[in-house]
Amino acid sequence: MSYKYDWAALDRIDTTNSFYRITTTQDKLSIDDSVRRIGLICPVVVKEANSRLIVISGFRRVETCRKLGWNEIYCRILSNDAPPVQCAELAIADNLAQRPLNIVEQARCLRLLTEASSGSKVSMEMANSLGLSLNKAFVSKLETVLSVTETIQRGIILGKIGLPIALLLSELSDDDADAVALLFNRMPMGLNKQREVVLHLKEVSARDDTPVKHLLEDDTIKSTLDNDELDGNQKSRIIRSYLKKRRYPRLAKVERQFHERVRELGLGRAIQIMPPANFEGSSYTMTIRFDSLNALMHANRKIAGAIDNPIASKLFGCS
Repeated sequence: MSYKYDWAALDRIDTTNSFYRITTTQDKLSIDDSVRRIGLICPVVVKEANSRLIVISGFRRVETCRKLGWNEIYCRILSNDAPPVQCAELAIADNLAQRPLNIVEQARCLRLLTEASSGSKVSMEMANSLGLSLNKAFVSKLETVLSVTETIQRGIILGKIGLPIALLLSELSDDDADAVALLFNRMPMGLNKQREVVLHLKEVSARDDTPVKHLLEDDTIKSTLDNDELDGNQKSRIIRSYLKKRRYPRLAKVERQFHERVRELGLGRAIQIMPPANFEGSSYTMTIRFDSLNALMHANRKIAGAIDNPIASKLFGCS
């Protein structure tokens, strides 16, 4: 591939052509101060296109230099006949040399290689030789990442939506997926809790023939999100509990009866009774917290009294 190093006027460089852009900006720190103090360490890579230059690698560097009022920058200039696939490889290699790529950036690399190859199937050897660790299963997931909405991609970039959840959201309509992604971007949850929320929403939506987006507009969810007196964990717990009740109204009723009867036994906070998961089974669990022999003896008396309490028979018969 033929190229030369030379100075290029910034007004000649066309950054509106984003064909080779890989970097996402949401999680990137500004490089303005660095460039202002020490200049450009790596030349921007551009390609001749008639009288203009299109950027192969260095979009942020060009934008920063423009903000700093520079008139020209030092570039590696590829000739007009440089093959697109080789330009794509150069863009990917340059980005990978600077830092690890996030999931969306890896997906962009895959798309760039495919489009630069005129739609032909990208070989694993080519991708892996550039430093992209790909296999068929992961390529399929990256292709899905490219198909999801910008809201979901932003959540992935910011670390608020994991890849498994993005794949689940891809099964929803764009409006429904965006509504869930906005929830997770606003109120981050762990992977398992997010999966629980998505599955509940999908099942309630299918059963009630109601779009997921409308379910998330419920007053309970909106008022919980807008309540500044609640922290993120409290909001998450309330919303998950509400969705569980919507999905399993009978189970929610049984849970409420169970906890009411446990409170009626008067065991106190030091003694906890846990039912079988989803009340499917007959094995209950009791935990006792104590810090002395007297405390243990006191707990023992409470348990003995609870066993003789008529409420106990109702408690263990409510499932």
